[in-house]
Amino acid sequence: MKFRAKGAIKLFFCYLHSFRIRILSGYYFKNWIERRSNRFFLKQIRETLGNDSKNETPLVSVLIPTYSKANILVERAIPSVLKQTYQNFEIIIVGDHCTNDQVDILSNLIDERIKFYNLPKRGDYPRNLSDQWMVAGVVPRNKAIELCSGDWIAPLDDDDEFSEDHIEILLNCALAKNYEMVYGKVKMEKKLKEWTDLGTYPCECGKISHISVLYHSKLRFFKYDINSWKYEEPADWNMWRRMKEAGVRIGFIDRVVGRHYLEGGGKRE
Repeated sequence: MKFRAKGAIKLFFCYLHSFRIRILSGYYFKNWIERRSNRFFLKQIRETLGNDSKNETPLVSVLIPTYSKANILVERAIPSVLKQTYQNFEIIIVGDHCTNDQVDILSNLIDERIKFYNLPKRGDYPRNLSDQWMVAGVVPRNKAIELCSGDWIAPLDDDDEFSEDHIEILLNCALAKNYEMVYGKVKMEKKLKEWTDLGTYPCECGKISHISVLYHSKLRFFKYDINSWKYEEPADWNMWRRMKEAGVRIGFIDRVVGRHYLEGGGKRE
């Protein structure tokens, strides 16, 4: 009983700390303003585009930010896209001001579907490593959204991989059920070579993986918030939450659609 009481008290103070931080950062007022504007933009875009799901083979833009993992990107992430069962895609790779050696590796990729752009300046991220983790790659991700030309957007990290049917499964589900965003499960590497399934419905923080998502490009007005660390929210979840609160039609498919590797795990034998 004493242990449970201490746990409850600790949890209470964690919530209190989080609430205080969000009050000081203007989180709740900012959310109220964003929710109203996002709902308005979504309504306008729906009215403008109408039902555009008649195209059964739309172009899918796979967006990959990178900084210092060009080798693993070339060895793992890109091959997982190239061997997709659905082949109408483009790959947009945006470097977060990569160094010359990284640029050389990525510039030598020979496939007309792959486009590489290196930012002239690295993103301005927080100094604290924990805060930095929450928004890592936000700047090149937003640039990739600007550069993509697909009807659908599929985010991928440079050290992770899609299942072979990733695009096909998510796209078919979205088209069949008129979803604007759909996601599945991933194999999450908690410890080296120890995997667990991640992904449930409805989407909640910590229960949806960034690489398991496919969403319509009409939602590209949603951008990753580089300040989400101030509200103690990872940037990917912050964006999915805003989509959810705006009324985006979100679906879930109970299938594994990718592998999320342990950070810094490198290539597997």
